[in-house]
Amino acid sequence: MVNEGAFEHIKIRYLFLWSMVFLIIMVSLYMVITPLIPVAEVDVAAGILFYVFISLWIIWNFNRVPLDYSKFFGHLPLNFNWTYLIIITFGVIILSLGLGELSRYFLFIIDPNILNELPYTGIFYSSNDTPLAPFLNYIEFFVAVIIAPIVEEILFRGVILHRFTIKWGVKWAILVSSIIFAFLHTDIIGAFIFGVVMCILYIKTASILVPVVAHIINNLLAYGLEIMITFSPWNMLASHSLETAVLLLTISGIIIMYFLIKNWPQRYWRPPYFQDVYDGIPENIYYN
Repeated sequence: MVNEGAFEHIKIRYLFLWSMVFLIIMVSLYMVITPLIPVAEVDVAAGILFYVFISLWIIWNFNRVPLDYSKFFGHLPLNFNWTYLIIITFGVIILSLGLGELSRYFLFIIDPNILNELPYTGIFYSSNDTPLAPFLNYIEFFVAVIIAPIVEEILFRGVILHRFTIKWGVKWAILVSSIIFAFLHTDIIGAFIFGVVMCILYIKTASILVPVVAHIINNLLAYGLEIMITFSPWNMLASHSLETAVLLLTISGIIIMYFLIKNWPQRYWRPPYFQDVYDGIPENIYYN
């Protein structure tokens, strides 16, 4: 495997340890600060600090190793089917909606009154939360739609995928990195599928920019759905239609299964930084 030396000395376990330290510090500060500052402002600051922390860890490790940035980040591929990218991203969104609808259906079966008792926790702050609500909403949007996709793709599909490939091979690297990614999100199943799809896109295009764009589209669609829920008289939290769940899961299942069957990782696949060039043609081209 070529170029693996750049990732041999990056220890992901240290990231987990430092993350635990960061979490303990943030929880301690949260308990001290929240009586003095509105919770909304603290939450936004904590989210920003989290991505600053991850970014600094990535930069620190990149400065320690002789990394070829052009090979790691890649370039937007020519003649890439962006419509296909939007469709598969939309399929993952539909999957999350279907799983949510299905979970609410089962909750309704257990207790018909439980859905009406669920509190609505929107992503938008109001003047009741903080006088800085409009400003914080813009900041949250920018972090969620721009900063999070960039940082998370570089970390999970870039650093962690390459590091785990050295340890366990590309298939296990895709699965394990996607599992870790999933447990950092509320929609675990949807996030896991999304992580697998992003790994495949990165490997096949040799460009981190492709999963970044897909991630931005995904989060932008999620925000659009949240806006619809916020201003719609229909209470989505109370929706529990089995037929709707089956329809959404069927549509998403067809889209996702088609993508995975057509692009299932092969034993000879390698992440972009470990790929060779044959007669001027990048190795990932042969994965088509």
